[in-house]
Amino acid sequence: MRNSLEVVEGFFKAINAGDFNQAKKFMADNHEYHGPMFSTNTPDAYFEELKAFEMEFAVETQDMIVAKDAVTHVAILKILKPQVSIPTCEVFKIKKGKIARQSFYFDTALFPKV
Repeated sequence: MRNSLEVVEGFFKAINAGDFNQAKKFMADNHEYHGPMFSTNTPDAYFEELKAFEMEFAVETQDMIVAKDAVTHVAILKILKPQVSIPTCEVFKIKKGKIARQSFYFDTALFPKV
């Protein structure tokens, strides 16, 4: 079984490659996402919400802090069109080698108008 850091690193590697099917493999079936723009309770619902933004983006990790089954991920959300960089903080709760809960924080005023 992967440790908490490996789970989050694998998730972001897949996200940055645009491989949402691979990213789902790191998520629990009852994955909860809570963010400033939407909340979901399954991986499929999470990716449907992301698709709705119709933006190309990448996540640039600045730091990861691991405490047993929790990972705090400090990053820059780089939206490629329009070109915007947004500082973010995300907290992951890992259970049985999968992301069970993901809480995302950023200033929505910095997000481009869609």
